[in-house]
Amino acid sequence: MRLFLALALLVAAPAFAQAAAPATPRERLIAADANKDGKWSKEEWLAAGRREMGFAMIDADKDGFVTQPELMEGMKRMQAMGMSPPPQD
Repeated sequence: MRLFLALALLVAAPAFAQAAAPATPRERLIAADANKDGKWSKEEWLAAGRREMGFAMIDADKDGFVTQPELMEGMKRMQAMGMSPPPQD
């Protein structure tokens, strides 16, 4: 019985490890959209592990929110400036 229990725990361990794997930057950003309005406030942006400076650069219209189009355009600008945006997956 003990052997069976030990084997069951060994088999289940990888499944638990996969569930605890860190999310990708994109997944963290999507999850940080707490109110699911499709845009990120500065608080949501910071909760996703993004930098405040990045928010200021990406929020093109300076309305206090980053939208998906602003994010995509900001990434293009960063690449054009020779900066590497964080990986998206």
